[in-house]
Amino acid sequence: MIENNICLLTDSYKVTHHYFYPENTEKIYSYMESRTGSEFNKTIFYGLQYIIKKYLEGQVVTEDKVYEAKKIIDQHIGKDIFNLDDWLYIADDLEGKLPIEIKAVPEGTPVDISNVLMTVVNTDKRCYWLPNYLEPLLLQTWYPSTVATLSAEVRKMFDFYLDVTSSSRDNLEFMLHDFGYRGANSTESSRLAGSAHLLSFSGTDTIPALSIPENYYNANELYGYSVQATEHSVMTAQGMEHEMDQAINVIKHAHDGILSMVIDSYNYKNFLVNACNSEYELNSHVKTFLDRCDTNKIVFRPDSGEPISTTIDCLEIIGEGFGTKETSNGYKVFDANVGLLWSDGLDYKVIRDILFGMKAHGWAAENIIFGMGGGLHTSVNRDTQRNAFKSSAQQRSGVWYDIFKKPLDSSKKSKSGRFKLIKENDTYRTVSIDYDGDDCLQTVFRNGELLIDDTFDNIRCRAREYISHPKLG
Repeated sequence: MIENNICLLTDSYKVTHHYFYPENTEKIYSYMESRTGSEFNKTIFYGLQYIIKKYLEGQVVTEDKVYEAKKIIDQHIGKDIFNLDDWLYIADDLEGKLPIEIKAVPEGTPVDISNVLMTVVNTDKRCYWLPNYLEPLLLQTWYPSTVATLSAEVRKMFDFYLDVTSSSRDNLEFMLHDFGYRGANSTESSRLAGSAHLLSFSGTDTIPALSIPENYYNANELYGYSVQATEHSVMTAQGMEHEMDQAINVIKHAHDGILSMVIDSYNYKNFLVNACNSEYELNSHVKTFLDRCDTNKIVFRPDSGEPISTTIDCLEIIGEGFGTKETSNGYKVFDANVGLLWSDGLDYKVIRDILFGMKAHGWAAENIIFGMGGGLHTSVNRDTQRNAFKSSAQQRSGVWYDIFKKPLDSSKKSKSGRFKLIKENDTYRTVSIDYDGDDCLQTVFRNGELLIDDTFDNIRCRAREYISHPKLG
């Protein structure tokens, strides 16, 4: 099969729709939104430019792709169902360029839920069936948008807890680290999710994500960074009886900078006591490493157990060993360049509970950083932000007809008509296309051409405007 055959990048049933629409249908207008009931009250839109550049831009329809699609659909659904004539019309008469117009909110923009994020309409009357044919592909922006939203909301939460515990913000950029590659559904999904995370943070172990800003968003700099770190294959290399010998070996060979050490290979409490108590040899090597360079730091990573109690346990042991000082409003901070990393089983609520537990026990939020893997890459789904793509207007014989759905589940009621997205008093509102006011939706694609080629830096700045305030919103 031809890779990325646009004729086949859809749901099977959509192949049959061209002969179901009413006669004289000329245009179909559709939109995407995050519906009422979303987990977060705003969605940060992201990922459309990637999809356009990878799948839609330029001459994407050829006769070879059309005939391959016909052959497959003839077997997959039935003969004479595939829309051969119209696809050949696009391939030949339209030079393989898709006759659609896509308008969208600038990527990185946080938009209040129940508002239009993107609209799609055909520009050639013969191809009225095309906008919703492309729904499955275009709607996949839900994934990077949801991950971008999740990371932004976590950063807002960090801002809040750093503020209330009078903590330093020196580590904020790296307080949530992306460990999601191994748990991702695919390398492509890890790239998208990982790049979405980089809109809010700079810490990542998902190296494939680093290619998205450069290849699809005109970046000329690196946006993600990591540190030297161990895993259990390293820490258990000399067995249980020589765990401390191996820990010393790691520290001796570590380069200057940050060193993250996983500590629960056997007994995290025993490891921390050895690392933090001056009676033990491991502690002297930890201190030697910390003293070797002003910027050296060791981060201890318990990787199992009940999150809140284990975190408090570790904080107390480290604090007893290295000492603490207090922030301006009395929260404890380690008196050495050491820290704690929690990266097991995290999602938004678990992070919130850990930070709340730390505050309740008198610990400043700056003592900890978090690593999220599956919680970032695979725990979200299309219903997290309730993303939907629906047709809201159709033109027949030159007349526009508003359409909508209104099921018994009122949360799934769709919008009707054609829209603008306006901003009033820092709040977005979807209005009729005839409404006065500047439209925040920009035409980003028309007839095979990408019209706005945005930069990752611009997109990141838009997202950062939303998360820069230290109060939860």
